[in-house]
Amino acid sequence: MRCIEQFIQSKTGLPETCEDGIVMTAHHVAVIDGATNKSGMTFSSSAPGRMAMKLASESIASFPPLISAGEAIEVINSRIQNWYQKEGILDLVRDFPPARCTASLVIYSDSRRELWFLGDCQAIANGQSYQFSKEIDRVLSDLRSMLIHAELAQGGSEKQLQEQDSSRERIMEFLKLQSLFQNSSYSSGFTYHVIDGLTSGLGKQVAVIPVVEETTEIVLCSDGYPTVLPTLAQCEADLAEILAEDPLCYKRYRSTKGLYKGNLSFDDRSYIRFTL
Repeated sequence: MRCIEQFIQSKTGLPETCEDGIVMTAHHVAVIDGATNKSGMTFSSSAPGRMAMKLASESIASFPPLISAGEAIEVINSRIQNWYQKEGILDLVRDFPPARCTASLVIYSDSRRELWFLGDCQAIANGQSYQFSKEIDRVLSDLRSMLIHAELAQGGSEKQLQEQDSSRERIMEFLKLQSLFQNSSYSSGFTYHVIDGLTSGLGKQVAVIPVVEETTEIVLCSDGYPTVLPTLAQCEADLAEILAEDPLCYKRYRSTKGLYKGNLSFDDRSYIRFTL
C-alpha cells in the first residue's frame, strides 16, 4: 500500500486537542474518531475521546496481518479496559457513560481485503461511498436546528450564537442521555455501537465490506467531513463551502454542533487516500 495524501486538523487548530487519528502500517490503514467530550472530564490531561483515539491507534499499530474484524475490536476494547483499571476509573466509567473513552473507526485490512466499520466513519471503495450515521444524531441535530431558528425568531443573531451557542447548551442533557443507547442491549432505533472499553461481543456489530479485486484506491475519513469525496481537495472545498454558507450547521448541513468563534471547523477532521 502507498499513501497518496493524508490530513488531520483539530477543530480548534491545536494539535493537542485533536480527537481524530490516522494509522497506516504494512497491513492496516485506519481512521479513528474519538467522541467529543460531553462530560467535561479529562484523564491524563486528555479528553476521553482523545484517549480512546490514542489507545486504539496503539492497538492497530501492533495488529498481526491476518487478525479478523471481531478480534481487532476485542483487542482495542481490552486495551481501553486495561487502561481504565490501571487509572483506577473502571467503576467511574461504568456508572457514568459520558466519561467513557469512546471512538468510532474504520479499518482497512490489506491481508483480508476488507473494510471494517464501527460507528460513523466514512470510506470510498468498490466504486462507491460508505457513510454510516446514527439516528440519535439526526434527531438531536434537528432539535438543535429548531432551537436556533427559535432563537433567531426572537431577535437573536447567528453571530451571537457562534460566540455562545445556547442551542448546544440546551441539547447537552440529551447528548449525555444518548450514551444510554451506546452499545445497549435495549432494542430501539436509537441504539448505536462504538468502541468504549467496556462492551464485549462488539465484533458482531462491525460492518464488514469486502473490497473487490478491481479496487486500486481507497479513501477513509472521519465525519468531520460532511461528505466523503475522492480527493482531499474536494473534501476541503465542500467543507469550506458549508462553513461559509451555514457556519452554525443548522440549515444546509445539520449537526449537533457548529463553527464557534475562534475555531476552524465544527469538528476535528481526518482523511487518508491510498493505493493498494
